[in-house]
Amino acid sequence: MTPRTILILYSLPHFLLPDGSVDVSSPKSVLGRLQAVKKALASRGHRVKVMEMKENVSPMVGRILRSKAELIFNLCEEFRGQSRLEMNVAALLELLNVPFSGSSSLVLGLSQDKAKTKSILAHYGVPTPAYVVWSPGESPSVTHLKFPLIVKPLKEDASLGIDNDALVKNSASLLRQAEKIHQSLHQPALVEEYIEGRELNVSILGNEDPQILPISEIDFSTLPPHLPRICGYDAKWVETTPEFNHTVPLCPALLLPRLEKWVREVALLSYRLMDCRDYARVDIRLSPDGTPYVLEINANPDISPDAGMPRSAAAAGLSYPQLIDRIAELAFSRSQRFRGAAESKPHE
Repeated sequence: MTPRTILILYSLPHFLLPDGSVDVSSPKSVLGRLQAVKKALASRGHRVKVMEMKENVSPMVGRILRSKAELIFNLCEEFRGQSRLEMNVAALLELLNVPFSGSSSLVLGLSQDKAKTKSILAHYGVPTPAYVVWSPGESPSVTHLKFPLIVKPLKEDASLGIDNDALVKNSASLLRQAEKIHQSLHQPALVEEYIEGRELNVSILGNEDPQILPISEIDFSTLPPHLPRICGYDAKWVETTPEFNHTVPLCPALLLPRLEKWVREVALLSYRLMDCRDYARVDIRLSPDGTPYVLEINANPDISPDAGMPRSAAAAGLSYPQLIDRIAELAFSRSQRFRGAAESKPHE
């Protein structure tokens, strides 16, 4: 990619988790990712600027416009400490008509709502576990669902709110877990059928002709027998836990050719149905009968050097700087095509 002026826009999470405990992992992760992306872009010859997205929006607008950046590299995953406001940062950039990396505000908002994502995918025949949304104060019917079930926050990222109790085997534990999410995270719970099987992460890069990177698998084989085979918060973030140390990513995953073909087809269809841009990750459970069930779609997934997408990129022969440069190139080229099309459209 031709060297350009790129502004990295990032946001720091709130220092407290919703349950009131200190969030040790997230700020460290955000700053580590910021420095890695900055270093990667600079190594490719780009002129890199950095700006933290803060609560007082008006001066932020001025600083963004004065930066004269040719591209905003959007690393914002929340605003005011709320992940549900991630989409609003992208919406602001859209209003300012400045090119930025990653998915649109609409896609970020839709993909964060796991039920809306599943509804869209199911409408087009994409396999996804049966589910209900359990809002505070309601008692939805779950008679059509088969235990065990998994209970998740409806609108959170990074497995926040998913612990070992998330896998429930009876109505009493289901009620307890749903109420825990209502009280601690102040949002509905997503209750879905638990798919026993392999967990796959499918990273996708591109726009008109998206490229599926080598598929990664979360290996649960060494996890202590009493722990559920899920990738919850501890497995992702708490390095001292058995969940973290015994959920090992394997990339590329060893799949039979016909299964790999089906997984790739389902992931790519999901990417396109949700209108993801530049890069995304589709999380899938492969059932014992070989059906790839889409759990969720991560638009603008974690691109820290040790995260899943860079791991898959490395397996495809892309170094970390090459991956970050590729994302920037995809975003810039897309914005130029859009701008060119808009300028050529006749005025009414």
